[in-house]
Amino acid sequence: MPYLMKKGFLYEIEDSFDLLMDFGVIFIGEEHGSRVSHHAELTILKGLAERDSKLVLALEMFERDVQDVLDAYLTGKISEKIFLKQSRPWPNYLEDYRPLIEFAKKKGLPVIAANIPRRGAAAVSMANKISPDVLGKDGVYLPKTIYLKSKKYYKHFVSSVKEMPHFTPMKGINIEGLYKAQVLKDAVMADSIEPFLHRRILFCCGHFHSDYQLGIPYQLRKNHPQLKIAVIAMASAVEGLLMKDRSRVADFIWVEE
Repeated sequence: MPYLMKKGFLYEIEDSFDLLMDFGVIFIGEEHGSRVSHHAELTILKGLAERDSKLVLALEMFERDVQDVLDAYLTGKISEKIFLKQSRPWPNYLEDYRPLIEFAKKKGLPVIAANIPRRGAAAVSMANKISPDVLGKDGVYLPKTIYLKSKKYYKHFVSSVKEMPHFTPMKGINIEGLYKAQVLKDAVMADSIEPFLHRRILFCCGHFHSDYQLGIPYQLRKNHPQLKIAVIAMASAVEGLLMKDRSRVADFIWVEE
């Protein structure tokens, strides 16, 4: 039985959906290889869509330049075969993200291909600079403003990078460039949902993009201070933390028994 937990309170799933209806943008911070994460995403998508027929789904897993291809598939203008050939789906698409897309297609829900093309993020990482010149044709996805100065996010990011198995100082990894690429992704994903902020949005992303209301929520809130944002994290992501610390990571924790 899945639950959503807020600050130590356990809620049955149907009650949780009602609570989430108080928010304009709801982030699910997934662990990419977690079956629990993907079950949570589909369950929450179905529960919110049942309550809000104008729900919008946003996905980190598709990039801005394939939006037209995604729209064409959702509206039945191209086959799934062509869609998969042209949209650069993640390797685990069929098992983990296809259920979300197919549900959205069946219900007529818009789906936002939210992320910056990975070539653009890679170029920024290498150049250690965010600019139209560095991004080339992907410069069209640059938001008007990108907020780079969150000390908390920077510290969190650097700590995370240094914990990665491949990291050693001798490898010459440009942490500043990596950080700029990370923030670029957050800012582009935040900007991708701007046209839909008058509707409720469910945003599925890797948990680093939404933990502690940093990442994408941080970029959004800088432009929309009054926007009601909820962040959901998986229980496995906060294991070992005290309850007061868990509540800093996310507004709700998804727990499965």
